[in-house]
Amino acid sequence: MMTGRLALLAVALQLAQAGSGMAPEDTAKAIGRLEDELTLAFNRYDAAALDRLWSDDLTFVFPNGALASKAERLAGLKSPPPTMPKSANESVDVKSYGDVAVAIVVSKWSSADEARPPLRFRATHVWARREGQWKLVSAHVSQIRQ
Repeated sequence: MMTGRLALLAVALQLAQAGSGMAPEDTAKAIGRLEDELTLAFNRYDAAALDRLWSDDLTFVFPNGALASKAERLAGLKSPPPTMPKSANESVDVKSYGDVAVAIVVSKWSSADEARPPLRFRATHVWARREGQWKLVSAHVSQIRQ
């Protein structure tokens, strides 16, 4: 009985992977490009680009554990602070699961005030492909302590 369930699960996972229509390497490239767009949008404080990249049901978890929705995150982007930090991705590692992809991103945020040391963060981004479009559905960010 257990062997039958495992076989059924294996077939379901294979069908989900096959049904995505994209090879894992192609998905990794596509998500890598989207992660670059996401970083550029943050650096430009571009709410329109973030609105396009984020799913309407986005759940964001801040380093302190607080939660925010897409609407709450976008509302916080009304006016950039005078010294907006700039972000650069140090690494993006993507795992593909059919129409879902998980990106582990390490980024460095540098302040306009050069006296302040940059901060590094590790984020888990979950992307889902819906109607042919990849959207960020979940993000969890943790600070990397030096």
